[in-house]
Amino acid sequence: MLKSLFGELGPAEDPRLRAAAPDETDGGFAATAILESVATEVNERGQIVDRHLRDLVVTGSAAAAMRDHFAATRADLGTATRQITLLDPTGVWASAVIKALSDAGGQPVERLHLREHTTLKTLAVIERTSLVRRHEEKLNLYHADVRSPGQDTAEIPVALMERSHLTAVIVGPMQPHAIDALLASLADATQLPGWRCPNLLFMLPPNAVWIANKIAAVRWPQRVNVHVIDEPLISASAVWNAMLGIWNLVKLQPAWEAPAAAASPAAPSEFPFKVADLSRPPQARPVAPAPVARLGRSVLDPARAARALADMLPLEGMLGCAAVDATTGLVLAREMREDQPVDLDVIGAACAQILREHRQSSSAMGLGGPVEEIMTSTSARQMVMRVISRYPDVFVVCLLDRQRTNLPLARYKLMELDKALL
Repeated sequence: MLKSLFGELGPAEDPRLRAAAPDETDGGFAATAILESVATEVNERGQIVDRHLRDLVVTGSAAAAMRDHFAATRADLGTATRQITLLDPTGVWASAVIKALSDAGGQPVERLHLREHTTLKTLAVIERTSLVRRHEEKLNLYHADVRSPGQDTAEIPVALMERSHLTAVIVGPMQPHAIDALLASLADATQLPGWRCPNLLFMLPPNAVWIANKIAAVRWPQRVNVHVIDEPLISASAVWNAMLGIWNLVKLQPAWEAPAAAASPAAPSEFPFKVADLSRPPQARPVAPAPVARLGRSVLDPARAARALADMLPLEGMLGCAAVDATTGLVLAREMREDQPVDLDVIGAACAQILREHRQSSSAMGLGGPVEEIMTSTSARQMVMRVISRYPDVFVVCLLDRQRTNLPLARYKLMELDKALL
């Protein structure tokens, strides 16, 4: 049976007992660890393995399992380990901040890949590092990157935020309707019965007064302290320093009081998330409140993307086009000509890196607004990238024959595709 959601799965045991039972009637959480390693070394196959990386194949609700664990171990935030959760809807800074803190403090970045038990596709990636400062309590930083659509996966960031001391929302290049959706989801999350996070920090780009006004217009719960800062987010260290300034102001403030009916907290359990013993009968397990809020990156349906790309292929001079996840560089959907095959996987990964660099440079130069389109030309070919307005972490890249393509028409077709996906 599962003893942990992230890491330490306990001593080896019969694999048949660790596998999730497929016929569970209560929909409980279960998982089977794969690719588990205990040290950074070369294994018997000559492969380098990372002791801080885990892949977990899950069934049931991972978010509910995390809530059960936190309700037991973090019922009293006054005595619980200090925790900050990063929410980065556009996926620009959170991972970079955690990596920078890991490098600066010498603490590892621990990652968990949650995978669907039928297809093994990644549902979400949870990462954590710790910050140890002289004369300060240890501070844990978490970030959950949702990779797949679905109600339960979108609740994973909410489960992390609910029992944090501070939730930092990094507002990157987002359209107004995406800002509205984010604020509505956060407002719903703070109204959940299990919400205990006393501080909510919004990190805005410079001159984003209209976003600050929208935040001020939300009716937040009285116990939630909302902080808003607008500073140039030009590097991971700049983001962290701005966040640290707010943390130094709120870390000594009273934490959210534990509910009167809550049991006394267990001994502080760091990481991983402990999960209820699955051998107990269903009626004996704690029942988590029904969640009503879901947060995560807006994910484009690959089938819908494929239908949109099919309309691009007949364009004269089109060699291939693909919809790409900007955070991972993975191709979500593709179309190409059989007589002139191109490696769209390599193109997608390279273009994702290009987009990240352009976004950082655009912010540093103060151009204002998100990056919408990037073009590159050589003597024989042209490449056009366009970020999808509704899905800022997805872009479409087209590879064109320069001698045969009407570039203005290709750009017009991309804008039409963008509107079709609204």
